[in-house]
Amino acid sequence: MSQAKQNNDLSTTSLNAMPQFLSRVLQKDPLSSLEKKSRETLTFLEKCNQDANSALNPELQEELFREIRHRTPLDHDSYPTDLKHYRYFVRQREALNYPQFWRPPLNQENRQHQEKLEQAHCYLDINKLAAEYDYFDLGDLAISPDEQRLALTTDTEGDEIYSLQLVNLSNNHWQTFDDLPPLASDLIWTENQETLLCFPLDDTQRPWQVMALNIASGQTSIIFEEPDARFWVGCSKSRDRKHLFIESLSKQSTRYYLLPADQPLNPPQLLIEQQEGHEYHADSIDDQLYIRSNLQQADFGLYRLDQQQVTPPLSPADFLQQASVIHPPSMQKTFEGFELFQNHLLILQRDHTRGRQELSIHSLDGKKQHDFEPPYPLVSINLSDNPDSDTPWVRLELESFNQPPTLYRYTMTKQQLEQLRQMPLNNTDLSQFTSQQILIPAWDGTPIPVSLVGKKTLLDAQKPQPVLLYAYGAYGDPLDPWFSSSRLSLMERDVIFAIAHLRGGGDCGEHWYHQGRLGYKENSIRDLEAVIQALLKQGITEQEQLVVQGGSAAGIVLGALYNRSPELVTGIIAEVPFVDVLRTMSRPELPLTIGEYEEWGNPQEPEAHWRIRHYSPLDNLKPESHQTEPRQPKLWIEAGLNDPRVQYWEPAKWAYRLKKANIEKVWLRTRMDSGHGGGSGRDQSYRETAETQSVVLMMLNKDQ
Repeated sequence: MSQAKQNNDLSTTSLNAMPQFLSRVLQKDPLSSLEKKSRETLTFLEKCNQDANSALNPELQEELFREIRHRTPLDHDSYPTDLKHYRYFVRQREALNYPQFWRPPLNQENRQHQEKLEQAHCYLDINKLAAEYDYFDLGDLAISPDEQRLALTTDTEGDEIYSLQLVNLSNNHWQTFDDLPPLASDLIWTENQETLLCFPLDDTQRPWQVMALNIASGQTSIIFEEPDARFWVGCSKSRDRKHLFIESLSKQSTRYYLLPADQPLNPPQLLIEQQEGHEYHADSIDDQLYIRSNLQQADFGLYRLDQQQVTPPLSPADFLQQASVIHPPSMQKTFEGFELFQNHLLILQRDHTRGRQELSIHSLDGKKQHDFEPPYPLVSINLSDNPDSDTPWVRLELESFNQPPTLYRYTMTKQQLEQLRQMPLNNTDLSQFTSQQILIPAWDGTPIPVSLVGKKTLLDAQKPQPVLLYAYGAYGDPLDPWFSSSRLSLMERDVIFAIAHLRGGGDCGEHWYHQGRLGYKENSIRDLEAVIQALLKQGITEQEQLVVQGGSAAGIVLGALYNRSPELVTGIIAEVPFVDVLRTMSRPELPLTIGEYEEWGNPQEPEAHWRIRHYSPLDNLKPESHQTEPRQPKLWIEAGLNDPRVQYWEPAKWAYRLKKANIEKVWLRTRMDSGHGGGSGRDQSYRETAETQSVVLMMLNKDQ
């Protein structure tokens, strides 16, 4: 039996037999002073930033920044989307750091010409809003159903706490709502024209209420409240805009409530009584409810109910008895999502071997009409803007590791794919690059997909090459093929980009996720080590030419790699890394903690405490073990001072302990005016990317 399985299957008897050293009492943290943004703490962070600056080649950073900035044309308009009265598009300009939002009125002439933009006017310029702030993030934009009002949320600290503003687009009158509580970013208009829904945050920054704001009177009312701290609240609207769905979601369970979209103050109607472990997603068209559910099988199926059948709410057993099965669950594929149209049902699945996405088109009763055939392999499939439900075509955005994002119109009845717009590139020959996927056996024999992209000559070469290996492996999030224009600067410098699709992510379906969470988190850690060892053994790279990168929850696998097998790599880049897992998960007052119990476990439970303590990077860090050269890879750590997801002090404590022990080759970069996602604005984002790439090249000794 694997250690991970033993961790997950500990019996009460074995728990009672645990030795005393497994006490769940946390010792006093000697570095707790770093959690206060005192003068001493800020001085330490600023000194670390100075040390990080001195480690890098500023000329190379500037060269990379210029390359990234000029890789794509900076003056361009997005492909427009039509609503009822106006055509909408986003304009980027080289001289401006933030986008502008434009619209021309729709008339008989320009409806026939999709890219006709005459008489457009700018209804929102983010550059003006952001001018007085060091950090500015536009959370959400919501156009009212009559297209006369614009609601927006903004964050000026990077702490993911948003405020609301409203614009009357007919006279450009701005309205602020200073009396509202702190909000999540999301907004949604109801169909009665006067009511806007927003989502207040509790003390742990959990969206826990649905608040209806009457924009005429300014009065607010709470139409839904979720007291269970595991659940986050959101809202969606059916594609035909007849219904609202209030969503209360934990990591493993779901509750959905139904409302008429034009009567938002009606009592919300629960669809299915909650059952722990039951996850589902609902949408509707013409009073028919379509529900994606894992009640029958873990990999989800699709079911249909008449809206009248859920009054009162159904028990899970009654749901299975009364619902029509539109798409049965499969053991070979995970049913990931669906989209409803008046005459078509789109179904997106993921195969369990290599994690490929598969899109198929069906009639509304579930009968398959055909499979969508993408124009190239290793593709990511995303539905773009499709505001109309009664349409014979949909917009799809496709991309791959070596194929830039391309917008298509796909006519479902004719199976016809028409290219609308491809992301342009300056001075780039994409034909020199290729991508491929290999399977690497994990420690338990499970084949782990590894994607590779780089110059054809390097991937075909029979000798080790420089490799940047990216890893994540958490929350069921898949690392589907994505194109990065900035990544081309590394690949042109003969670096191969690789992705390890670890268990814990959703790369190969639902079971892939569950094999890397809770008691099976050890799988994610060992998967990464197995991938690295295979890349070395197969001669794809060598220790002196291998850098590993990851962020946020990837801090667990990167921290474990640094603690257990640092001699396998020459460098590790840990961006806002989650490394103090045990202490953070023992503090329910912090943002995210309670909701994360279903991902990592609650340390108040003995088995979870022991398991987390076993892998938590800071709890297993022994700085003295890194005194010798083979166990001292270069370590670059990044933090955001206002980060609410991974508090800045986690990476800061990691760096402090190593620096205090005189471990060389450790650098801490703290973004002093931003949060989890780094700085705001186009050029700041480019500069941070250029810095990270210069770190990669420094670690590979290619920075001169």
